[in-house]
Amino acid sequence: MSVTIRDVAQFCGVSVSTVSRVLNGYTDISEETANKVFDAIKKLDFVPSNTARMLSKKKTRIIGLTIPDIKDPFFSENAAGAEKLLQENGYEIFYGNMERSGEKLLNFLQQARQMRFEGLIITPDEWNDELLDTIHKLSIPVVALRRRPPQSSGVPYVDNDHYKGAMEMMTYLSDLGHTKIAHIVLPTGIGEIRREAYRDFCRIRGIPERDIRIETPANKLDQAKENGYEAMKQIHKQYPDTTAVFAGTDQLAIGAMVYLREQGLSVPGNISIAGVNDMDYASLPWFDLTTMSLNRTEMGRAAAQMLLDMIEKRQTHPENLLLDSSIIVRGSTIKI
Repeated sequence: MSVTIRDVAQFCGVSVSTVSRVLNGYTDISEETANKVFDAIKKLDFVPSNTARMLSKKKTRIIGLTIPDIKDPFFSENAAGAEKLLQENGYEIFYGNMERSGEKLLNFLQQARQMRFEGLIITPDEWNDELLDTIHKLSIPVVALRRRPPQSSGVPYVDNDHYKGAMEMMTYLSDLGHTKIAHIVLPTGIGEIRREAYRDFCRIRGIPERDIRIETPANKLDQAKENGYEAMKQIHKQYPDTTAVFAGTDQLAIGAMVYLREQGLSVPGNISIAGVNDMDYASLPWFDLTTMSLNRTEMGRAAAQMLLDMIEKRQTHPENLLLDSSIIVRGSTIKI
């Protein structure tokens, strides 16, 4: 059974509050009493709780960070970037794996209040009134990472510039000579931003729009592969002369590749394929996928820096931040 602060107080014949004040460095305790407490700590092998000590000072230096799905490497790299910067500045992260559950997120926010986190970095799957109301009741700085909150919420965010990135990918495919480019839409808010860029590009360049959105989940690899497969099937049926496909994620792109290879079509010999995210497996030889790097680690660092600026009062209402992407050219796209 571990020794408690109450055991130390009883051993010394002083109050618990006196032991607490000695541990927290108060100077209104006599040297004799302080020495008695330190001797007791040594003899009893008492290990003070850092959390309890920080709570007594109302400064925990703990940041809560939610991960939508711990199995998704995109979010783990976000977290790694945030954790490194926070630790460099003397803070620790308390992680929560949300498993894409709104209820788990609300419970995590309640835990943040109970444990007196100093700030939160959150990535909700959905923004709703209950979530926003809970955030506003916390009275601590909150930064949204990857998922943009409603403008009226007052919650600042860090995300990629999905519109600009999609325009750059379309420009790249067009520069390769492709004029019959289809788009597999990611069925999320982010996917709609990329779709908007795709459509704008087609209108500006005067090329036909061929965007396909499949209304099934695409958050997990297996779901996204099925989604991409079905979308590519429709593209092949409706637009058989398509020479390039811009998929809303790498996972959707891989699903499209599976369908094309089942049909005996070559990537990129018959159709060029490009994705978004630059997931680890995108560089494997059997995919060799041209894609967009979203600088995931840098996103996490930027969100952590924004939160620190709020906690340490350097900024009260920081501006939202959109980070640039970069095209990673591999063998799944060719010039025609």
